[in-house]
Amino acid sequence: MNLQEQIHRIQSMMGTINESKFFHRRINLDDVAWLLPVNAQQIFHETESYKQFKYELTLRSVEAIMYNEYGLGWEDLPEQEEIDFVTEVSDYFDDIIKDLYKGLKK
Repeated sequence: MNLQEQIHRIQSMMGTINESKFFHRRINLDDVAWLLPVNAQQIFHETESYKQFKYELTLRSVEAIMYNEYGLGWEDLPEQEEIDFVTEVSDYFDDIIKDLYKGLKK
């Protein structure tokens, strides 16, 4: 392997590290959708706003999957990437989460 190929390989590897998809590779969104209603009532009573409910509910589901499937606790997870992923997924499931919140608010 010549120097140019080595440089290209290292640059490719660095791009992969910087753009890691840790959660995207491990979390099945169907599993998250299934867990949302399971955790909704408890999270509803622990939060003070819809925004907090939406984030915390998604976070609880993602962390449950990571722990149950991979044995990883929150302290083992990349913090900023987890925040970004949970925010993205909570926006993706906004309609479902909103319906859960409205049902619990009654």
